[in-house]
Amino acid sequence: MNIKSLTIYCSSSNNLDDEYYRCTREISKILSNYGISIVYGGGQVGLMGELAKTSIKLGNKVVGIIPEFLVDKEKAFFDDIDLKIVKNMQERKKLLFDLGDGFLILPGGTGTLEELIEVISSKKLQLHNKPIIFYNLNNFWEPLFNQFEKIINNKFANKNLQNLYEVIDNTDHLKEIIYSWKK
Repeated sequence: MNIKSLTIYCSSSNNLDDEYYRCTREISKILSNYGISIVYGGGQVGLMGELAKTSIKLGNKVVGIIPEFLVDKEKAFFDDIDLKIVKNMQERKKLLFDLGDGFLILPGGTGTLEELIEVISSKKLQLHNKPIIFYNLNNFWEPLFNQFEKIINNKFANKNLQNLYEVIDNTDHLKEIIYSWKK
């Protein structure tokens, strides 16, 4: 599998426990070490900002995509990244989808939830076959996985739903996945 870039969905909150920021920095380092560029939401806030700032320091390529109305609110990066300013969220989501060879989903809020559901649904509909990885730090995504299980158990989807993504809870597992892509 030739993965050169990952679209990373994550929080824009500046009010998280330090563990989330530390983990995001570690992920940035891993991706930089493997030469995998980052496609993300374009802001300097929250986990998004931590991801970009660390990647920039490490010399990794970063592509940011931000809608006009969030440029000030999310403090868009204008230097050191390939920033694309788009008209609206729909354009942002399309570019985030198109520019990544795969998806890494870190803890996040409703925006992250919306984006991850879209990439999973699109994969289920066979509109893409890109890898989707959930980083389940502190079991953050367990309630969602329980909901997926309920969807399957009530026959709203079949067991193939769980085959559409991988779940990891540590950076060593991320390294193993990336290493398997490089073979």
